[in-house]
Amino acid sequence: MDSFDCHGWLFITISEGANDVLVRLKHEEDHAPYWHIDIPDEVKKFVHDNIWDMILKKFGPPASYSRKAIYSIWSELSSRKWKRDDDEVKSARILIEEAAKLKASPDQKQRLYEIDPIPLPQHDSDGFTALSWSLAPTLRQWGGKIREIALDSTWNTTKDKFELFVLLGEVYGSGCPLGYLLIRSDVNHTVREDGKQKYLEAMLEYFRSKWLQKVIATLTDKDRTEINSFIRRFPDAKHQLCFWHCLRAIKTRLAILRRRPLPTMQ
Repeated sequence: MDSFDCHGWLFITISEGANDVLVRLKHEEDHAPYWHIDIPDEVKKFVHDNIWDMILKKFGPPASYSRKAIYSIWSELSSRKWKRDDDEVKSARILIEEAAKLKASPDQKQRLYEIDPIPLPQHDSDGFTALSWSLAPTLRQWGGKIREIALDSTWNTTKDKFELFVLLGEVYGSGCPLGYLLIRSDVNHTVREDGKQKYLEAMLEYFRSKWLQKVIATLTDKDRTEINSFIRRFPDAKHQLCFWHCLRAIKTRLAILRRRPLPTMQ
C-alpha cells in the first residue's frame, strides 16, 4: 500500500462528567482508497451449491446421501496430495523437507512450492512446538525492494490449536506472503507470550539478516507480542498499527459505558 506524508492524527477528548465525546481527525492529504476483498455472498453460495447441484442433475434426486458425505469424500481425496502422516506436525515437517529438496524440472524456471525452512533455535521456554518456512522465489524477486512489511496471525484454526503467523511484504500495493510461523504452546499465558515472542524474533531475524535489509515501516494489529518483536528486530523502522484494527478498538471502547480507564503507561 502506498504511504503518504499526510500528518494524520486522531484526537479523542473525554471530559469528566460530560455526556459527549469530542472526536477530531486531522488529515492533510487524501490516501489511495481502501477496497474490499471479501468474497461476495452470491459467489460463496455458488461454490457451495454448484457441486451438489451437478450431482443431483447427473444422478437424479432424491439422494439417500447428504452433501456433507460428498464433501467428506472430496476432502479425503484431496488430503492425499499433501498428508504424509496422521500426526499433523510430523506431516508438516516431512512436507517442508520435501519441498526444500525438490529440484526444478527442465520446463520449469523454478520449483513449484519452493520453500526454505527457517531454523528455530531451542529456547529456555518449554512446552512449545513450532515450524517456520520462507517462500524463496518471492524473496529472491522482491526481497531487496520491499520497504514495508506486516505481521498477522490466526488462532484456533486447527484441531490441535496451533497459531499461524504470516509475514507479508508490500509489493505494488498488495500484500505478498514472504514466510510463515506455525506455533503451539501448552504453558500458561505469561510464559506463552514470552516464549512466543522469542520464536517470532527468531523468524524475523532470519528475514532481516538474509533478505529484508531495507525495511522502513512495519505493521501489525495491537498484539503486544508482534509489536515488541518488530521493535527489537527492526529498531530503525517506523511501526504502525492496522487502520481497521484501530477503528474497531475505538468503536469497541466507546460502546462500553462506565468502564474504568486503563492505567496510563509510563
